[in-house]
Amino acid sequence: MSKGFEQIESNQRQFHFEMEHNARLELIFEQKELFLFSTIRPKLFEDGNSWCCLYGDNIQEGVAGFGNSPIESIYNWIENMKKPNINSHE
Repeated sequence: MSKGFEQIESNQRQFHFEMEHNARLELIFEQKELFLFSTIRPKLFEDGNSWCCLYGDNIQEGVAGFGNSPIESIYNWIENMKKPNINSHE
């Protein structure tokens, strides 16, 4: 095999290794975020024609996420959980 082909094959292996590594990292992050949901166990319910994921007694005082599907509302809720608490009275 010529050096040119060896280099191409090496580059392809490296590219696939990096893609596989990135996919594993994304899976780890997703599992970590969904662990938050399964640990805190917010309410998940239909709200009109969308879904709501709510941690707390109500939307005004708690943390909510909305979406067109349950999973979209969960991901929106996770993003909102990362934000500073704007309802804090400290």
